[in-house]
Amino acid sequence: MKNLLLIYGGGGTEHEVSLRSAQYFKDQIDTNKFKIIEVEITKKGRWEYERQECFLNLKKQLVTNDELIEIDLAIPSIHGFPNESGQLPAMFELMGLPFLGCGQEASVLCFNKMSTKLWLENAGIKTTPFICLTSMKHISKAEDFFVKNKNDVFVKASNQGSSVGCYHCQTKEELVFAISEAFTLSPFVVLEKKISGREFELSCFEYDSKIHFTHPCEIFAPGENFYTYEQKYSNKSQTKVETIAKIPKDVVTEMKRQAEIAFDILKIRHLSRIDFFLCQSGNVYLNEINTMPGHTKISMFPVMMENYGVKYSDFLAEHLLSLSNS
Repeated sequence: MKNLLLIYGGGGTEHEVSLRSAQYFKDQIDTNKFKIIEVEITKKGRWEYERQECFLNLKKQLVTNDELIEIDLAIPSIHGFPNESGQLPAMFELMGLPFLGCGQEASVLCFNKMSTKLWLENAGIKTTPFICLTSMKHISKAEDFFVKNKNDVFVKASNQGSSVGCYHCQTKEELVFAISEAFTLSPFVVLEKKISGREFELSCFEYDSKIHFTHPCEIFAPGENFYTYEQKYSNKSQTKVETIAKIPKDVVTEMKRQAEIAFDILKIRHLSRIDFFLCQSGNVYLNEINTMPGHTKISMFPVMMENYGVKYSDFLAEHLLSLSNS
């Protein structure tokens, strides 16, 4: 039996969601083949195994006060820092530990909204019109962009997920406040033109020696609001989701075409969720790439996979077998 490190938490803004995703993974893992070694990175940054402090050494051993546990493979069930931001993948790659998900470089590129946009636009993929700020010294640049886009923009911390650090601004006062807040979460801040249109997500994953792209689902946020963290994960969420979106075939084809290019050029591995805007003019904009999407009961990534015809347990079993033999 192989020892599988299931690591969750992280201490970041998506800590609680990570715990719920980890439970989903646990429910899908074949425990006749894998012994699950659970480690939480607490909100204080402490690594804990069975409430004991622990660490992972370069020999792929989990070290506690009482024992050394050989680790054969890992699932980093952490959204945002330090997984999607690249630190955990880099550590696993350094020690040669096989793991589920994207490698360090793909994680870094996809987690930073600015670098993602630059790579995508270089490949000919449209993204929402934007500018990037490096400090509050450039607030005049932000104000010019704000006026140019009819006093209606989004301000986003560049290195956050699940709509954390995302603000809809329609006054200059809101703009300055949002930029200041976003800089507390990230060293860079992205301003984007508001796109009036529809919001879609699709699952992209490797299975049976192929890359698969599911039919998009559509997100209906309540009122004029955007798809906030609370709307994504709260039990009181009023967001509605059309899991098999009613959308023209040519638009689906275009979204899948862009997703395939993104999957290739950014070196995405195993799984991702890619989000799009469809504006009223018919233009498709690739909005965001999630290298470790949510795996809660209401998360769209596993739902879209199941609707596509692949059981998540089968997808996971294939990759865990491959990783354990690598």
